[in-house]
Amino acid sequence: MSRVIIIYSVIIFAGVIFFFVGSRYAFQKACKRRASHPANLETADDEQNSLSTKNEKIIITASDGVRLVGYFYERKKNAPIVIFFHGLWSTGFVNGKPIYRITEKHNWNLLLATLRAHGESGGEYSTFGALEKYDCRDWVSWARKRFGTESLIFLIGISMGGAIAMLSSNLEGMECVRGIIDEGGYTSPLEMIEINSRDKLQSKFLVRIFSELVNVGARIWGRCNLRGVDACKALMNTKIPVLIIHGDKDTQAPVAMAYRLNNSCKSEKQMLIIRGAGHTDCYKIDPLRYENAVYEFIKNHIT
Repeated sequence: MSRVIIIYSVIIFAGVIFFFVGSRYAFQKACKRRASHPANLETADDEQNSLSTKNEKIIITASDGVRLVGYFYERKKNAPIVIFFHGLWSTGFVNGKPIYRITEKHNWNLLLATLRAHGESGGEYSTFGALEKYDCRDWVSWARKRFGTESLIFLIGISMGGAIAMLSSNLEGMECVRGIIDEGGYTSPLEMIEINSRDKLQSKFLVRIFSELVNVGARIWGRCNLRGVDACKALMNTKIPVLIIHGDKDTQAPVAMAYRLNNSCKSEKQMLIIRGAGHTDCYKIDPLRYENAVYEFIKNHIT
């Protein structure tokens, strides 16, 4: 009897060790900061290669003490302020090129926010929006303090940045935001992780185990629960107008996510599906429709 107890104890202990080590590995694999190479926004396109664009480096402290960095381009006093959030393991200088061009053309002010665990911002782990949604609110608070409570603030995000903007939409203190534009954002991080790990793991069981291990790791080392992160639920409880832009050939965040997000949204909403566009390729495939949609959305919500 005692031998059976010992065997079971060893099995349980080994299982606990495996789960602990496995969750740490999975979490670090998915969420740990990666080396990044700074990009130069001055090479946004061939016509701008020789343009010297000055920006102001902004540093704020997130509500949990993490250092956050952004780059502000002031074009015109009292013009709309666009706060842009890039995608996972990217930068505003890369993902933000289309928005940079559009805001420059229309003399809108632009802040390229650097997400935690990216670039010069602090933090060792990305949490796929679980903590970043509060960072988003901190950037909105910065804009209101600097430019006044009547500032015309818009949030634009691409991929994870779009999800972050939507996740922040139902937070207290976000009522001042005039509108949110999402391109290629996802419904939830765990669903996104599962979709993008299928090709490598090639087993539904292993995919599910991996996502569970990532979430356990997030709770232990990231101080957050990814299972409760759901952009659809946030949009069900927001009054902020939302524009969803998505490519119908997106395989990383399938277009079905865009329809679910749109159907969940209870505020004023619009949706633009770009045919033939993959993940974050909407502007590249149809720049005219993209720019017109962004321009009309912002123009209609500044009064």
